[in-house]
Amino acid sequence: MKRMSPRALAITFALIGVGVALDQWTKAWAAARLPSGPVDLIPKALTLAYVENRNAAFGLFSFLPDGVKAPVLLALTSVLTVVLVVAMVRSTDLASQIGFAATVSGALGNIVDRIWLHYVRDFIYWHGGFQWPNFNVADMLVCVGVGVLVVLGRSDKKKDEAEKKPEGAAAKS
Repeated sequence: MKRMSPRALAITFALIGVGVALDQWTKAWAAARLPSGPVDLIPKALTLAYVENRNAAFGLFSFLPDGVKAPVLLALTSVLTVVLVVAMVRSTDLASQIGFAATVSGALGNIVDRIWLHYVRDFIYWHGGFQWPNFNVADMLVCVGVGVLVVLGRSDKKKDEAEKKPEGAAAKS
């Protein structure tokens, strides 16, 4: 089974570290600067507004008692992150590696908040045309990573399947 080269693995983990650092830096900035009130970047569209999210995305798991919620969310996101890291290491195409790295980076950024603060710091509020719950850089990394995986990832899967087919099979299809 093909796996990432040691060089690609080192670069990918460095990118994950950069993503986590950028996420944590922006959250620290927001926590220090935004509690005094929201800042409109684009009137009626984009606002920076600091909130502490004690639930998962879209309020999931809000039904859990506070003493149980943080450990459950931490466990779920940690297991998912390990699964993503294993998938990343096993991936052989660049798009999948980038997609997994961005997703893992975002997941780790929010895990750091859950471990140290027991909530996730959100501060970006999009309300132009439609309202979206407050989010952060880690959430953007997860969305971009999943988008890359869906649109571009596993592009080498078709190549692998074509290489496995016997030569005569291609002519019959």
